[in-house]
This record gives sequence, structure tokens and C-alpha cells, in this order.
Amino acid sequence: MSSLFTPYKLGPVTLRNRTIRSAAFESMGRHFGPTQQLKDYHVSVARGGVGMTTLAYAAVCRSGLSFDKQLWLRPEIVPGLREITDAVHREARRREFRSATAAT
Repeated sequence: MSSLFTPYKLGPVTLRNRTIRSAAFESMGRHFGPTQQLKDYHVSVARGGVGMTTLAYAAVCRSGLSFDKQLWLRPEIVPGLREITDAVHREARRREFRSATAAT
């Protein structure tokens, strides 16, 4: 088997494989925050088996905003970002469980 599909330790995180969905502007934000559509998109990427997915094109200050559907990193959007992170991790664990079960 190619090493592409083997786990990889990236600092304190172990990825289930070495495939990474790189950052690309999804244009799925609303009011400069995350949406259900953005969450659903990244969960579907995790369901597809990617090792890591990244949210993209976020401004760290208001003056850095380029598009109305862009994320603006500020404390009030942290709960929405955490919701996406948790949902992606749950999907990854479900996929790993299914793979382990199929192998036994």
C-alpha cells in the first residue's frame, strides 16, 4: 500500500492518512462567520476520507476582509468554528471505526 493512505503524525495530531484538502475559498460564510453550509461541506470532505481539511480565507481584522462571505476571526465566531471542528472529528472517528470493523 502507498504511504499516502497510512497514518501520519503532524505535531501532536495523528492524521488517518496523508491526504489534505488544502485551503480554498469556499464562499460559504454569512455575516463574516461560519454557516451550516460550510459545516456540511467540511463534514462531507471528512466523510470522503481525507486526512485533514482546512477552512480557508479568513481575515484576522475587519480591514482585511475582501469578500462578504469570508470568515472574520473574532471571539463571537469561535463557537461556530468549534462546531465545525467537532463535527469533522466525529465523522473522522466514525469512518475509522467502520474501517476497523471491516478489517476484523
